Amino acid sequence: MAALTPVGGSVVAVPAASLTAPAAAVEKPPDNPEEAEEPEESEGPGDTVRIKLVSIADLHGHYYATTGYNPDTDDYDGPKDPGLDRIDCAVSGIREDFPNTLFVSTGGNIGASPYTSSFVQDLPVMRGLTVMGLDVSALGVHDLEGGLKDLEERVLPTVDFPVLAANVSGSASLSAEGNGNGVYIKEVDGVRVGFIGVVTDDLPGLVSSSTREQLTVAPAVATANARAAELKDGDPANGEADVVVVLSHEDAASTATRFSRNVDAVVGGRSGREYGQPVTGVEGNIIPVVQPGRYGRSFGDMLLEFNRTTGETSAYYASTTPVESYDCFQGTPGLEDITRGNWGTIDAVAKQPLAHIGADFLRGSDGSVLDTNTGAESTAADLVAESYRSWVADIKPPGADHYVGLVKANDIKDDLTYLESGSYEDLKRPDQDGLVSYGEALAVQPDNKELAYTTLTGAELKALVAQQWRPQAGPSVLNLGLSSNVDVIVDPGATAERGTVPAIRELRVDGRVLADSDTVVVASTRELLYDGVDFTVPDEKVIVDVGSLQHHVFISYLRSLGDEPVMPAYSKRQVGMSATPKPDQAGTVTVTMDSLAYTNASERGLGAQRVRALSGGKEFFSQSIDLTVDRTGPTTGKASFDLTIPTDAPTTTCRAVTAENCRWVALESVDASGTVLNSFYVEVPATEQPTEQSTEQPTATPSATRGPQSAPSATGATASAGPSTAPSAPAPGGEDSRQPAGDGAGDGHAGESPSAIPAGGVPAHPEGSVGVGGLPPTASGRGAGAPDARGGADGKPVGGSGGWPLARTGASLSAGIIALALTTGGYLILRRRRREG
Repeated sequence: MAALTPVGGSVVAVPAASLTAPAAAVEKPPDNPEEAEEPEESEGPGDTVRIKLVSIADLHGHYYATTGYNPDTDDYDGPKDPGLDRIDCAVSGIREDFPNTLFVSTGGNIGASPYTSSFVQDLPVMRGLTVMGLDVSALGVHDLEGGLKDLEERVLPTVDFPVLAANVSGSASLSAEGNGNGVYIKEVDGVRVGFIGVVTDDLPGLVSSSTREQLTVAPAVATANARAAELKDGDPANGEADVVVVLSHEDAASTATRFSRNVDAVVGGRSGREYGQPVTGVEGNIIPVVQPGRYGRSFGDMLLEFNRTTGETSAYYASTTPVESYDCFQGTPGLEDITRGNWGTIDAVAKQPLAHIGADFLRGSDGSVLDTNTGAESTAADLVAESYRSWVADIKPPGADHYVGLVKANDIKDDLTYLESGSYEDLKRPDQDGLVSYGEALAVQPDNKELAYTTLTGAELKALVAQQWRPQAGPSVLNLGLSSNVDVIVDPGATAERGTVPAIRELRVDGRVLADSDTVVVASTRELLYDGVDFTVPDEKVIVDVGSLQHHVFISYLRSLGDEPVMPAYSKRQVGMSATPKPDQAGTVTVTMDSLAYTNASERGLGAQRVRALSGGKEFFSQSIDLTVDRTGPTTGKASFDLTIPTDAPTTTCRAVTAENCRWVALESVDASGTVLNSFYVEVPATEQPTEQSTEQPTATPSATRGPQSAPSATGATASAGPSTAPSAPAPGGEDSRQPAGDGAGDGHAGESPSAIPAGGVPAHPEGSVGVGGLPPTASGRGAGAPDARGGADGKPVGGSGGWPLARTGASLSAGIIALALTTGGYLILRRRRREG
């Protein structure tokens, strides 16, 4: 069977139902379509009828014309969108020259839209295509972006053209479109043209889990072949057509050669790649195939000829043609009123309140200037990464339990600031500090980058995270913002400046150590996962290109949080840490830590101030953190010290040391009020007795765990705190650390009690006779009130590894459901939970 290749060579005339070309066949039209001479239309019944199909695909709300300005080159060398007015003018001209023209779409008309369309709910596109007289459209994936109810109650009633999805069942409204069951028959000059619309087989993995549960998706090609057979079986009861055209919301390269002899033409879409050529179908039949470019930049142009006497259909040509190559004289009256009267509404929406924050979410800093350090972890990037995780968790790809969001620091274009927020251009809201408007959220993610996801092993995810350090590139470190359920420990001894990449000592997802063979779904931009810009994933990985845009996902996420202020988590996702035995001092280790603090002055004041060690819940050591800013990298917040494990420290079964029993202590970073931000444990064999007991010693090794936080003040007040005591805590791996029933997958609890050392993989790399790992704060002696404060009397940690996530997961973004939340001190610290059902 012939394979599809991108348009480029000449397109020859082919028959659609036989291998014999019609005598009047012509070659591909000239490059200037205005100079093309269409075959004269014959007269009289029994003669041939010629029908032109002009098609678009994947418009995605691009109803405004763009100039092609490229900010990277400061020139107009980028792709240009013609906009609906220009598309309409071209279609009007074609219809005037050739009345037997049908204007069709393969779907993707709305959704995944730029803010100029999404801020007005894609209404200009839906109303515009209706006024332009679009004859029929297939269902697109992003028609379901707002959920099934939105499709049935808003989208379908708004448009006057049928929206077809023959292979989708579960919606009576959708099944009733056209002539029913995904079919629409349009009569042209006495010829019945039957359209069959189908959507990609991948639909279940591209929509929210709640939408997926309501719909059933059958194989697109098999369904189209079955409907085509019915349309040509001679039985009027199931509908009959002279010519059958499949409108497929799927890349033609993957499907076109599998259609049967009952299919006379195929128009593909979704991938954005252009095609125009004949292929050999599954029964040896020749099928003309076109696939227009996205955003209305090119038409699919196909000329069919039906012979009334023989009942055969032939194709004169199948090609793609740039819309700009058509002369434009006059468009449809009233269209300009629809496409050009929206800026006032868009501006009004941009000024509307979207969410509330209790403190700044900022990009990395050199210590004094914002957005000058993309090598540092930032609260802004972590917030965006959390929105990506929440988005893919809402999809719930079949077979997956754990989800991670990643975003490049240089994809974050603005900060969310607490003071004087809620403003957009001329509208000021000084009385509503902490208010975030739609326009402000858009400024954080203004690029129209598409999101995708893939499944990686633990080893592959570690390799991806390690690519943050780029010894031969500039900058030498490019931070990845991570979602709230991810904790990374790196070796602080190796840095990009020294020409080495730090080892990823431990990576945990949902509170569990991620073994190299474990799998996790990773959501990020298509640019990162597929195009290999700055980061690469293995070539053999399947990248699911959903196409949702950054700003839509981020705005939908913030909208889902409700009205209470959301706080940043001043605990760190990524920490550098190592512990090595002290020579000739049994039971004493040297601890080195970095990346314990954020880079902006206000966040340094609200974040970690000191490191403390606890034995049996009692603090026995404390040291201030060096908050000198790493101006270009991630290491702000350092501490280094020797730590002797007390002889009376709690003992438990060793988890990371090759010994039977170990003594262990907890190591915590805390803020000025004593709130735990990150927690670790250090263990040594119980047989190792300290050479000299010390009462003034420091911390230990790998595996960061974020703890609960008090509501930080937006002013960033700083204070010092001395040693304190806390109730005795369960030992890591002791009786209280047994995992509860259930797998705990994807529910934010990690399937373990807060006193357990995370299971699911090898703990951090032991340093000889030293073992290290992460601890939920309750296990390290945070206090009796900690379990309730962190989400439940059962003491289960709320959030991935026991810390506060930035917001909930699982509640459908498309449906706008607000998740269960816990209010502390007037601020909203939203907890992760699994959406059941």
